[in-house]
Amino acid sequence: MNIRKVGTLLGSKKIIVGGVVCLILLAGLFHYRSESSFVDSGGVVTYSTENPDEKKPTDNFQWKGGVEDPKKIIISSIGVDAFIQKVGVDQNKEVAVPSNVHMVGWFVDTVRPGQKGLSLIDGHVSGRKNDGVFKDLEKLNEGDQFLVQLGNDSEVKYRVIGKRSAPVADSVSIMFSQNPKVSSQLNLVTCSGRYDEKTRSYDERLTVMAERI
Repeated sequence: MNIRKVGTLLGSKKIIVGGVVCLILLAGLFHYRSESSFVDSGGVVTYSTENPDEKKPTDNFQWKGGVEDPKKIIISSIGVDAFIQKVGVDQNKEVAVPSNVHMVGWFVDTVRPGQKGLSLIDGHVSGRKNDGVFKDLEKLNEGDQFLVQLGNDSEVKYRVIGKRSAPVADSVSIMFSQNPKVSSQLNLVTCSGRYDEKTRSYDERLTVMAERI
């Protein structure tokens, strides 16, 4: 996967982040890996596939996580009702992308949604044949509300407090920024801007910032 690497500081830990939510279309062959090889023993996605699954999870989907882990995100205003995967650092020492275009990824090096601090959830904007889960994320506006359901079926409610799209090189500091006046913040991230056929990537990242209410 042709991903541009950029660095950031999250707390005291340096993390390499790049193209965390973009499905990059490749013209050539890809190396096939089974679904089970995407995740480590803790159920965290640690391999960024170049060919994410485009089948929607069924009602029989077996979500894996703890009682305090984020299970689903529900953004009714843009038609999002999606399961949440855990994502970590992948084979390229970048934040792993979700293995399914209809699912989002909670970056496990940020706090769990609902807890004090900053949480980060990313999602694909598009796939090879289908729209991604965050295809309409840009339609969210300040004041819009959404829910994150935890593993124990409790819900955490959020309100959008802002959004910003920026070039890839400038986006990392935005993605990992927390409003000092907000004790529990969740940033939603996806690709935006113009798709470049040469680099096979989008030139911007959209970050939607939300506070727990």
